[in-house]
Amino acid sequence: MIYRVLTRKTPYDPKPRSGRPRVTDIRSDRRIQRMTLSQKMSVHEIAGASRLQISKNTVHRRLIESGYMIHAKMVRRLPLSKLHISKRLQWSRNQMSYVDKWMAVLFSDEKMVPRWT
Repeated sequence: MIYRVLTRKTPYDPKPRSGRPRVTDIRSDRRIQRMTLSQKMSVHEIAGASRLQISKNTVHRRLIESGYMIHAKMVRRLPLSKLHISKRLQWSRNQMSYVDKWMAVLFSDEKMVPRWT
């Protein structure tokens, strides 16, 4: 196979790929990456601001394909209130006096299983 390619007088051209062609080219892929980095825009905002008619899924795919950028939404969590902090501290102080009973607890795969003796 390699010998035939090397001895051929015409240049070797690979067959065209099957499937739907990409909507974006290399330049628009880089533009999407720059918009994400410099302006801190969301995927939906980038899809709306781009010059091409692309979906937010396409923008998300291009960001994942770039390899060095992970674009994900942060999970929203409320901070602990003062009441929750005080209850946690009280619980831990109660567990400190549990010295003799801890000897009867068997820890296996991070699950507390009491030993029946």
